[in-house]
Amino acid sequence: MGARSQEQQVIVYGKKEITIRFVLNIYGIFVILGFILSIFTSPISLNEQLQFVYHTEHLLKEEKVIQLIIFLVMGAVIYFPATNIFYHQLSKREENSEIDSASASA
Repeated sequence: MGARSQEQQVIVYGKKEITIRFVLNIYGIFVILGFILSIFTSPISLNEQLQFVYHTEHLLKEEKVIQLIIFLVMGAVIYFPATNIFYHQLSKREENSEIDSASASA
């Protein structure tokens, strides 16, 4: 009964940095999903007895729902690339300022 040497391989992951880009993308996802969810939850309300009531007369017509979804998709198409392009240019600007400060101190 020989003693075996057991080797354990430990992998250490660094802490992931939360960036402005990440926060703005998550914010955008929640806003878009919230607006889409509001299409179906706007006719729901509480009455005097604190019971949920679904008002079918407050439902959007199919044409209005399609227009709202198109608007939200177009907003997302503009928001997410604009956010990521802004962050890319911001990080590029920070890199250039670091290079400039390093060359100025040398």
